[in-house]
Amino acid sequence: MESSENNTLSWFETASIITGSLLGVLAGVLKVFSKKKDNHKENVDFIQVHSQIHESLTELRIQTDAARTQVIQFHNGEYFMDGVSMRKFSLTHESLSRGVSADAQRIKGLLCSMFVPLMNFVIKNEASVISVYDIPHSFCKQFFEENNVEGFVVLPLKVRGQLTAFVLTQWCSEAKLETVDHKLVKQYMDDARNAIEVQLSQQKKG
Repeated sequence: MESSENNTLSWFETASIITGSLLGVLAGVLKVFSKKKDNHKENVDFIQVHSQIHESLTELRIQTDAARTQVIQFHNGEYFMDGVSMRKFSLTHESLSRGVSADAQRIKGLLCSMFVPLMNFVIKNEASVISVYDIPHSFCKQFFEENNVEGFVVLPLKVRGQLTAFVLTQWCSEAKLETVDHKLVKQYMDDARNAIEVQLSQQKKG
C-alpha cells in the first residue's frame, strides 16, 4: 500500500514536470512569433519612413532643377585623446540627377571641424543660394570644387527641438545656378525641410 502511494506521488510529480516543460516551450514559441511580428512591423515602418524621405528629396531636386539633394545627419561615437566627443556627419539620403555622381562614399564620418563654412550656413538657418566661388579658401571649398559643385543651399533639420541633421541642395552647372529663382528655392526648401523633419521624427530609437 505504501509502495502504491509512492508510485502515485511520483506519477503526479512527473506529470507536473512534463506539463510545466510543455507550457514553458509553448510560451517560448509564442514569444518568438510575437517578436517576429513586431520585427516585421518595424521593418515596414523603417522602409516607409525612409522611402518618404527619398520622395521628398526627389521632389525638391526636380522643383529646383538641382544635381543633388541630400539629408546629412550628425553623429559621434569616437573621442579625442582628451575625452572630447568627435562631432561628425554622414550622408544618409540622396537624390541624384541622371549622370551625376553619388556622394555616399565621400560624405561618410566627416569631421564637422573641417566644414566650418558649411556649418555656419546651417546655423544661420536661411535658405539662401550660396556660390562656392564666394566661400573662403578652405577644405570645405575644395571638397565642393572637387565634386563639381557650383552652388548650394542648406537648412538645418530639427527633431524634437534638437538639431540632428541638415538638408543640402547642390547645383553642378553654372548655367543652372544663374537661372535659379531664389524665392522659389526658399519656398521649396522650407517645404522639404518641414516634411523631412516630420519623417525623421517617426524613426524609432534603438
